[in-house]
Amino acid sequence: MRTIAGVALAVVAQPLAAQAPLPEPVRAMVARAAESGDTAKIDAVVAVAKETHPEAAGEIDRIVAEIAARRAAERTAALRQAGFLENWSGRIDIGGSLQTGNADTRNLALGLNLVKDGLRWRHRLEASADIQRSNGVTDQERILAAWQSDWQVTDRLYLFGRFGFERNFDAGIRRRFVESAGLGWRVVRRETLSWDLEGGPALQQTRYFDGTRDDGFAFRGASRFGWTFAPETRLTNDSFLLVTSASSVINTLAVSTRLWKALSAGVSFTVQWEEEPAPGLQSTSTVTRVTLGWDF
Repeated sequence: MRTIAGVALAVVAQPLAAQAPLPEPVRAMVARAAESGDTAKIDAVVAVAKETHPEAAGEIDRIVAEIAARRAAERTAALRQAGFLENWSGRIDIGGSLQTGNADTRNLALGLNLVKDGLRWRHRLEASADIQRSNGVTDQERILAAWQSDWQVTDRLYLFGRFGFERNFDAGIRRRFVESAGLGWRVVRRETLSWDLEGGPALQQTRYFDGTRDDGFAFRGASRFGWTFAPETRLTNDSFLLVTSASSVINTLAVSTRLWKALSAGVSFTVQWEEEPAPGLQSTSTVTRVTLGWDF
């Protein structure tokens, strides 16, 4: 009789256990993780919650899905209502050195990166400057600036239009303008890892310090890679290729880490190669920068 009663009790208890609600502390923990939007945190909390309460797996998934849907709807509404000057985020970098005595040398490094995401559009403003003056004479000046607008076709495919400017003493470039358009493909799009590839036709107008010029059609290619390999540390590698009668390549490898709140420190190494440098100049030049940055 006891055995029969035990079996009957187990049969009755099984559906009751399957219908047992998720404890409130666990529900709150899952909801907080879902509200954070951090994929790694959500996956970790959900895994623990399902392991300790397997009977509530469906409810856990429903909580995460409902919060994700609400957050997506709120973001869509905010982007739709935002004006052009709203929703910009970015980073400002500054670095430099000063030497006095037998030599008076001053170095200044500046950087600016701004991004605005919309429902379909993404706008980017990028600028950097490395200037050195020795004994009152500017003997190094490297300035890069670009504006790019992307229009999202699918989750991965986008169209882009870009306008860029360059001035570089080391490469003998007095000024170079590049106007380009084409297709971009988001190869990887994750919380901590991203990789975009771009390519398309371009027009370029280059003036060198020796008075020569190079104008004409070109092909522009780009690779943008970003990897957050630690909670506060990110590595990026951006490459730009311009194929013309005098092709060029610029590659910048950078690592930045957060120091305190929005303050971070970074180091970058840029290599530029010119197929036909001005007379007396080498094809390859490099710039190493150590800066402090402010994220906003």
